Amino acid sequence: MMFGKKRKLRKDLPAIDLRKKPVKGLFGQTKLVATTKKEQRTIKKKLMEHYPDRYYIDDLYEWNSIRGQDELSWIDDIEAYDALFGE
Repeated sequence: MMFGKKRKLRKDLPAIDLRKKPVKGLFGQTKLVATTKKEQRTIKKKLMEHYPDRYYIDDLYEWNSIRGQDELSWIDDIEAYDALFGE
């Protein structure tokens, strides 16, 4: 696919998050646990067969990957806002 059309990714569909996976807890409840990059690759490979036009939130930095917002990214947003309107 060197000279062909690049596959278009749909922005109207929600991105699939691969950073955490559900795991059965001690007393039967499920909890979310972080996945390794190897697990993210295998999950993404399976999902790409069914959803080739979706974005994926993961840590792999590939062409169809987007980064999820970090828990502390709001601090950077406030600092940027202060720098814009501050003295």
